Amino acid sequence: MHDVLMLEHLGLPAALLCTSNFTHTARVMAEQLGNGGYPIVEIDHPIGRLDGKALAAQIDQALDKVIEQLM
Repeated sequence: MHDVLMLEHLGLPAALLCTSNFTHTARVMAEQLGNGGYPIVEIDHPIGRLDGKALAAQIDQALDKVIEQLM
């Protein structure tokens, strides 16, 4: 979250993509950094054991949201 907010501060579009287990932590961090309500694109957790095809499917599902956030 910190890096995403720093990029935004520098005028660079950014999007946070995180797994469901870390969404709460990201929201708390955003609030503490003065950006409560920052949009988060969430994918299912865990991803560490997914093969490339399964991970690509999750990313494909989130891609429209990421692009929307970057626009």
